[in-house]
Amino acid sequence: MAAIIKEQLKEMNGQLNFRIIRNGVLYKCETIKNLIVTQGRFNLAKLLGGQTGMHVTHVGIGTGTDAAISTDMDLSNVIKVPVSEVRVASGLMAPDKTTFDDTRIVQIHFRIGLETGNGMKIGEYGLFCADRTLFSRIVRDSVFEKTSIDAIEGYWQIQF
Repeated sequence: MAAIIKEQLKEMNGQLNFRIIRNGVLYKCETIKNLIVTQGRFNLAKLLGGQTGMHVTHVGIGTGTDAAISTDMDLSNVIKVPVSEVRVASGLMAPDKTTFDDTRIVQIHFRIGLETGNGMKIGEYGLFCADRTLFSRIVRDSVFEKTSIDAIEGYWQIQF
């Protein structure tokens, strides 16, 4: 039984879909697969067991560039913004902004505004739980230096 559950957890995956808006105009779109870290899987198990405070509440940006590994606990020089919306199963957003329904998906939407993270060389993104622990992390192929004319908006999609 433990082997079956372990295999099902391996199937759980996600991706970050986001757009960089520069000076009000679409500058870049990216989709990056994420790693759900060990602590994130543990938090999910606690949430399913009835413990509160394990849900995702923030998205973070950081300066780290090392590859994501399952034992990651935080981002480097992290700045966090609150999640703006969570969608479960219906009204989900596709990268082309059309919507669809899928009972196996949750999307966590966010926006990093013009005033946040200016001058930061963003190399990584993370999802954080209410207890401030890291749920998942991605690392960009190259850093992006955010300026006061850049906003980043998108959603983190977790599929079961």
